[in-house]
Amino acid sequence: MMYEKLYQYLLQHNKLPVPGIGTFLFEKTSAQIEFSNKRINPPTYTISLQSVAASPTTYFFSWLANALQIGERDAVLKFNDFAFDMKKQVDNGDTINWNGVGAITKGLGGEIKFSSYVISLAYETPVAAEKVIREKADHSVRVGEDQRTSAEMVEMLNHQAANRSYWWAYALAIALAAFVFIGWHFSQNGVNVSSTSNNQVLAPSATNATYKILP
Repeated sequence: MMYEKLYQYLLQHNKLPVPGIGTFLFEKTSAQIEFSNKRINPPTYTISLQSVAASPTTYFFSWLANALQIGERDAVLKFNDFAFDMKKQVDNGDTINWNGVGAITKGLGGEIKFSSYVISLAYETPVAAEKVIREKADHSVRVGEDQRTSAEMVEMLNHQAANRSYWWAYALAIALAAFVFIGWHFSQNGVNVSSTSNNQVLAPSATNATYKILP
């Protein structure tokens, strides 16, 4: 009964000090991605033992008394007897197999050794980790201060690309027009140097005298 209640306390509060044994710590490891099987494994839980054990708190004895449905004074006595018996069994070379927690034994140097059990929770199971590719999925894209959909951005970029792809056509049309004009000009004026110059005769304009002859 005591082992079961203390196990519940450990799972709820992640820490359980047992005088003469140490402090049991409930630890959780993160979920792991298994790429080969395309799945995500659930978190695993283990329990470790620190050699130093602090004295149990008043809250612990209040919780234990409520769990055992006895008074707090009786809870203190029962827990102290439990810790004393556990330490005595280990010192005698016995192995304590605490269901759900681990095995507690005595080492060669007299120290307490602990082998944790891996805890798996029934409601936590592996989940599939398939990569989902949604073709032509529409989503919002931030462009400067505006919000546009991915479809609008694709259409806009395609339009810009089309405009850029025809720049050579405009240049070719201008070059062709220039070539036609030059051909027409030479056909009218002949192919010589004077045909490309200004042939207009300039005549100086008459001006009034800017001086007077004195008598």
